[in-house]
Amino acid sequence: MRAVNLLPRESRSQRSVTAQNLPAVVGGGMGFVVVAVLAAGYLSGSAKVASAQKDLDAAKAQLAQTPVPSQTAPPTPVNATPPAVAAEQAPRLQAVSAALAQRIAWDRILREFSLVLPNDVWISSLSMATPTVGATNGFTISGSTYSYDSVARMLTRMELIPDLTGVTLQSTSGSGKLVQFALAASIKGAPAPPAPAPVPAPAPVTTDTTSTDSSGSGA
Repeated sequence: MRAVNLLPRESRSQRSVTAQNLPAVVGGGMGFVVVAVLAAGYLSGSAKVASAQKDLDAAKAQLAQTPVPSQTAPPTPVNATPPAVAAEQAPRLQAVSAALAQRIAWDRILREFSLVLPNDVWISSLSMATPTVGATNGFTISGSTYSYDSVARMLTRMELIPDLTGVTLQSTSGSGKLVQFALAASIKGAPAPPAPAPVPAPAPVTTDTTSTDSSGSGA
């Protein structure tokens, strides 16, 4: 049996028109929502900008009212050391400076020596001594290598050590396939000052309390 639509013709045409306009209605509603969201964001941003501008104007006004400090007067020294205290500390500072000038960093010298030591050189003995007046061998080593060229290279590399000066070759000798050598150098650093000579104590002063009568005595 064929289906028959019993609705009036006017109702059927109105329903068809509504179904055709549904996408347009939905699109218009979505567009309105988007416009409303954008308008709300713009209004919120405008309010934030206005608030920030108001704070900036207030800060500028406060800065304009702040007095500028005078640059003509010299600044007052803070925690200045009194002259009496500075005069008392001067000898101590000089003593500390002299002690630091004579201090020798032995660990630094050994580290520098290990950096320049060639791979084909073996050290059999090493000695270091505090530099004294006139000393020229504060740093001495002896070792062995395969050739005299290696000895020359060792001598050249020791001259690169900043804390050593006056590197000299003490001796060389050949023994089989090895070459024995000895090197010496001076260690930089101020030698310890000599101890001051003792000041002799002044001789005691004696006073002769006796007197002699040159005229003598008569009976």
